[in-house]
Amino acid sequence: MHETFSGVNPDMSEKHVNELLDVYAALLKDAQYAYPTMKMDFERDLTRLQRSVKQRGIQVFLVDLPAVGKHLDRCLSNGQYIPSGLPLTKRSSRGVAIPHFLRGLYLLVFHTSGYLKDEADVQAVFFLRQILFAAKKTELACPVIRVVQEMENFIAVDESLPEPCRFWSGDAFAPSTLMKGDEYEPDYSADESRLYSGFRTSDLIGCRVRTLPPRECEVLRRVLAVLDFVSGAVTSSIGDYDPDRWKFRHGPGAISERIGPSNKFAWTHWPDSLETEYPIADYGYYSHSSWADSAYRSNLPSSEELESRMVAVPKDFRKPRLIAAEPASKMWCQQNLAHFFSERTRATWLGQFVRFRDQTANQQLCSLGSLDGSLATIDLSMASDRVTCLCVGQLFRSNPKLLRSLRATRTRSVRLTRPAGLPKGVPFMDRSVQLRKFSTMGNACTFPVESLLFLAIALAATLTSRRLKPCMRNVLALTGEVAVYGDDIIVPVDSRELVVEALELLWFKVNAGKSFWNGNFRESCGVDSFRGVNVTPAYWKTPYDGGPETLESVVETRNNFYQKFLLNTAAQLSSTLPGLVPNVAQRSGVFGLKSRLPVSNSHLKERYNEDLQRYEIRALTMKSSQSRSPTNDDTALFQFFTEEPGPGIPWTHGFLQRPTTKSKLRWVSRDLVTEMSQTPEIGLIDDG
Repeated sequence: MHETFSGVNPDMSEKHVNELLDVYAALLKDAQYAYPTMKMDFERDLTRLQRSVKQRGIQVFLVDLPAVGKHLDRCLSNGQYIPSGLPLTKRSSRGVAIPHFLRGLYLLVFHTSGYLKDEADVQAVFFLRQILFAAKKTELACPVIRVVQEMENFIAVDESLPEPCRFWSGDAFAPSTLMKGDEYEPDYSADESRLYSGFRTSDLIGCRVRTLPPRECEVLRRVLAVLDFVSGAVTSSIGDYDPDRWKFRHGPGAISERIGPSNKFAWTHWPDSLETEYPIADYGYYSHSSWADSAYRSNLPSSEELESRMVAVPKDFRKPRLIAAEPASKMWCQQNLAHFFSERTRATWLGQFVRFRDQTANQQLCSLGSLDGSLATIDLSMASDRVTCLCVGQLFRSNPKLLRSLRATRTRSVRLTRPAGLPKGVPFMDRSVQLRKFSTMGNACTFPVESLLFLAIALAATLTSRRLKPCMRNVLALTGEVAVYGDDIIVPVDSRELVVEALELLWFKVNAGKSFWNGNFRESCGVDSFRGVNVTPAYWKTPYDGGPETLESVVETRNNFYQKFLLNTAAQLSSTLPGLVPNVAQRSGVFGLKSRLPVSNSHLKERYNEDLQRYEIRALTMKSSQSRSPTNDDTALFQFFTEEPGPGIPWTHGFLQRPTTKSKLRWVSRDLVTEMSQTPEIGLIDDG
């Protein structure tokens, strides 16, 4: 009997195991086609894998093989294979370092002693990583106990950070205590300009510096001085923040007040801390008359501060992703700030180093770094959970309005509740956590703020490492060597050590398992590169269970494998699908099984449509829809002004329900599946 994990449906787990065994058999067959002389090796590899799965179950695919893959990446980076003791890595023999499993592929990359070959076979590297990582992103919920462990880790990380100063508590700016006539007047005894005078002069950071060896201490002091210059350049470049110039909108996710779809335009809470920077009459309604007529006006704003609500969403089998559902009013204003950051960053020199919606710069530099070894890729562990209020305050200290707005939109506490399905014997207490960090995942400002902070640190450490004068000419000269996308950071190898030290000084933790600076392997923003060649694997997600969601997922997965010329694996996945899925051209834009060859759908019914004068085939198509529940008040007009639909776009008011996906047999233009189309829906005729 193999191990059964708590929280995993045994029937579904068995279904995953059976299909994964078929997928791996096809993968090894693809490897055999690439290396015909190794046929016997691959057959033995499949036998070893089947034997291991019989003993350890689905864990082999979801945990063991990805762990072996991570070890392989580190060995590629270090230039030598070191035995790891992981499952499926037993040595071939006493004098041979590489393992029995996939021995043939390993020998194309490493010598028997373990050292990386000068002419290592890059295709063998790809097949090794493809086989080891194929099931890394399987859509199978992690055991519920791991949700608890992740929540406890969240609390532990937060408690390791310094407490925010009085500025971030919001109490000093509460309108209820500062009302003078009809105006809100901030208490300037808590003015941010007095609290934040620079990274170099910060007492808290200084205490951490003084604990280091003298030489390291002096270098980091210089980094902090340069960081003050860079943070000033960043803040002055993005300019003044005026909420009237940027778009307010609601985020796509859940809000803390309610569970399930709801009308986010009907305010039930607007805290005093938000009112200081975003008066509800100006920013919470489409007009002052609407605000005056609102049934909720007498209760808003409120002295009560709502908590965010922690939600665990699926990530992979090892652990979930924790995201905080923010209060609706805070999210509304956070999105305005996020729009400001996005537009101003793109319009200035900052856009050469950091982008919020485009990963291509990081991906290209990742490939370059793997080719010549000049660039390092750095990944951070729980980066958003380690952004301190202190660092945010020092970064934006010269822009008081922006800093006050970040303070106003920050949610100060989060509620953690007992996960559903947790066994009664496992202790867990519902609790409210007063946050020390600046914000959580779920806050729309987290990503842009952390990106700009990491950029400032990377630039400052690089300038210091190279003994360059802190000036804009030298900063701009680093274009093409420094890039940031969230917590994916790329810096020159010669500055990597100081960048890491600076990050750790400011309470961040580098993820050593996903950071690379030696050898010729790099990983950043979803691209894995070895010696300039993309060796990113395709990922298997889930088996087809008859539903439209899994049908769409398996078709996409099959196409990803096909795109990488893993034709046997693609064929195996195709065999699990209903026969009515059409074959389509590589760039047709239509749902179906993509092909580089001339498309044939002889297995499908065909007709000539005299009304449209075209040939059509009858095939399965996918349709995603999201209905709206109409509202009965003037929030509909507020929604119209917010969403600004174009004159030719059909639009209805109301709040969105959960999206649904349906598969349906429809008549599709035969030409549509064989040609590239920008608007494939035009070629679909409802069965009627």
